[in-house]
Amino acid sequence: MNGKNKARAGGRGRRILLWALALAVLLAGCAPAAAAGESAAAAESAAAAESAATAESAAAPAAVQSRLTAVLDAFVAYEADTAGGSLKTAAAAADLVFYLSGDPVPDDLYGQTRAWQQGLDAGGQALLEANWPGIYACARDICADPAARQGLLDDAGVTGDLAALDLDGVPARLDAMNEALGG
Repeated sequence: MNGKNKARAGGRGRRILLWALALAVLLAGCAPAAAAGESAAAAESAAAAESAATAESAAAPAAVQSRLTAVLDAFVAYEADTAGGSLKTAAAAADLVFYLSGDPVPDDLYGQTRAWQQGLDAGGQALLEANWPGIYACARDICADPAARQGLLDDAGVTGDLAALDLDGVPARLDAMNEALGG
């Protein structure tokens, strides 16, 4: 190797060494940034989880209202004076008792029941007026002695065990609904 080639070979080696050193410094500098990026991602993930929990808790009252609406809508889904009316009344009363004894009930049961009623059209109002007294009476009877109503409830297709429920607070809630519905 002549002197020129030796100089080139030595220069090339130094350049490679400098590039390797620069790359090492660059990669070492990125490592903390990646860790910071991971921390930011973890914080973002925690914020998303908190946001989801807040959305779930906000959705809970909507779910409670939705269940109440489903129970109330059953009151105007049939005509009491038609064939099977007494069985439909018993089924609606049983569903109401199940709801009032076990499901989360709105704090303002009276107000929400009243608001539902005011949203009914004339046909719905007429059905409610015809059906509610029987539903209310049957629900009160179920609370007083579920076993005595079991035959009717079986005929109506009610499969839950009403006798196993804690019915202590149900009569007061029924009365609040009765007052809201003008009974």
